[in-house]
Amino acid sequence: MGAGQDLQRAIVLMRDGEVEAAVPLLLRLRDAPELDDKGRAAANVWLAETRDAPDFKRRCLEQALRHEPDNAQIRRGLQRLERANGASLQRPPVRAPQVAGVSGGLNGAASGIFVSESGLLATTSYAVGSRLEVTVSLNRQSSVPGRVMRRYPGDDLAFIETGLSLFGMPAMRPAADIIDQMALLALSYGGFKLRAQLLPGGGGLSRRWLRASLPLVQLQGGGGEALYDSQGQLLGLLTRNGDAAGMVLALTMTRVRALAERYRREQKLMPESLCCPHCGGLTRARVFGGKTCEHCGGWLPGGNASDRVEPNRDKLKALYGEDRRPPCPVCGARVGHYDERCLRCGRAMPALAGLAS
Repeated sequence: MGAGQDLQRAIVLMRDGEVEAAVPLLLRLRDAPELDDKGRAAANVWLAETRDAPDFKRRCLEQALRHEPDNAQIRRGLQRLERANGASLQRPPVRAPQVAGVSGGLNGAASGIFVSESGLLATTSYAVGSRLEVTVSLNRQSSVPGRVMRRYPGDDLAFIETGLSLFGMPAMRPAADIIDQMALLALSYGGFKLRAQLLPGGGGLSRRWLRASLPLVQLQGGGGEALYDSQGQLLGLLTRNGDAAGMVLALTMTRVRALAERYRREQKLMPESLCCPHCGGLTRARVFGGKTCEHCGGWLPGGNASDRVEPNRDKLKALYGEDRRPPCPVCGARVGHYDERCLRCGRAMPALAGLAS
């Protein structure tokens, strides 16, 4: 297998959350003579994503820039890193807890786990619901405000930025070492513990779900308990999803990390985007003066600054895809419809109603 194919394999591993498997490939490829400058730069950029340490990221991006000095995206990455590093210096690092608390969500108190040293917290989408501002508790004496940045309802997963700098992150068990019938320990914020076993159908064969021998009804509040093995290695996050037998399904850390990586890529591509409180996707509508999410049509919360934005009609037409759908006979918008109602004005579309009758 050539160096170019190895690079593509490493990128696929990173996108799938298999960071440990990608690191040896990227370390070998970062200065591989078989690759051109663009390939070596890409290897360094992806290597920067394997660790949260700012100094390590900076060294990788600087090396990437030496291979591609005219790459504006790498330069912007270094600038963002410098700004974030300056902000983190204002707050001393704290030890990452085994499990954190999340309060202020739509469906009550929940637990959560930190997935990066930069303070990104994972909890359940069910817990936060449509709320974008929550409180994250490290212990009974320490809590910080958190902002919901992205939700994946299909996985029952939400990511919350806390602005914390962490150390002492819990070790994660490699997916290949997870086997059926192994002992499990679910920890919730506040010290509540549930012991279980890994049921068949999970283990190393599953990249997404682990089936625990825990009835879903035993979970407290919004879920989000941290799932550990008997050696204290992190396996996954308990969701509010269950299997056909009513047993809890936990997201594997492979899946959680893959979605965290996807969220980071989205943020880099659309740094001005916001989390839609309805569908959980990243929306840019407010940037251009829009009032509804371009993905689901839900009404977006506004603020004084965003309400003063003069609507950019051309940008909004492209964002909403208004030139790709028939117009609403009531308001003329082309954003589409759901349940026979226009996603822009919310009123019934007579033409559709007449067809239905």
